[in-house]
Amino acid sequence: MNKFLLLYKGPATSPDASHDGWRQWFTGLGEHLIDVGSAIKQGCALNGDGSTDERATPMNGYSIIQAEEREEALRLVQSHPYLSLGDEYTVEIFTLK
Repeated sequence: MNKFLLLYKGPATSPDASHDGWRQWFTGLGEHLIDVGSAIKQGCALNGDGSTDERATPMNGYSIIQAEEREEALRLVQSHPYLSLGDEYTVEIFTLK
C-alpha cells in the first residue's frame, strides 16, 4: 500500500464551523486511515534568502491515508465532508515516499 498526504486547502474556516460528518468519514476509512492529522493555521513562509513573510499557502489541515494507488485514494477522498464547504475548498493528495 502507498501512503498519501491529504492537504485541506481553502480560506480559513470560522472557529464555530461545523465538522459534521468528519468523524464518520474517518471511521468509514477503516484500515485506510493512517493519521487523522490536525488543523493547521497561522503559517508563514521561509524564503531562500532567509526572509519570512505571511504568504504561506492557505492550508487548514492534513491527514494521512493509505491506498493501493492514487485512483483509489481519490475515490476515498471524494466523499470527504470538507469538500461540501464550497468550490474554494479542496483536498490536495500527494504520494508519500
